[in-house]
Amino acid sequence: MDAEGMLHLLAAEPTLLPPAPAGAGGDAIEGRRSEDHACLRCGRPADTALIADTKEHGRRWLDLCYEHFNAVRKAA
Repeated sequence: MDAEGMLHLLAAEPTLLPPAPAGAGGDAIEGRRSEDHACLRCGRPADTALIADTKEHGRRWLDLCYEHFNAVRKAA
């Protein structure tokens, strides 16, 4: 699956992502990055953490390795 397909899947099924706290900002993102999470795309250690703000299911964490973060950034 390419980055565009992954973004489409996540938009269709945001429940695949763990919930992020409602007030999470920069400090929470840095904290998330320092934790041990796997890249959603490939399973390698995640270097980045993003918050996806979904309408129906609220804010969700998107943990990605640097390679897949760049692919998603370019596709978005």
